[in-house]
Amino acid sequence: MVGISEISKTVSKKTGTTQKVARNVIKHFLDTVIAEADKGNKINLAGFGIFERRTQMARKARNPQTKKIIEVPSKKKFVFRASSKVKYK
Repeated sequence: MVGISEISKTVSKKTGTTQKVARNVIKHFLDTVIAEADKGNKINLAGFGIFERRTQMARKARNPQTKKIIEVPSKKKFVFRASSKVKYK
């Protein structure tokens, strides 16, 4: 798995900035994507994909241990749909 530290090393080399600056830019970018999705906006990065928040409806599920049916409340999910350029590369 690759983390922000590894990505920031690569970005800093390619852009000629420090790793600290690259890490801050990446963190601010991710924070902005999450904030916009929380506002209900879709974030479309052309050639990469779309980020958005979706509401998963309430549903009934079965507890596998007790076999009882339980109510699962609705919840908001963070969703990413990859562009066809990313999917089929």
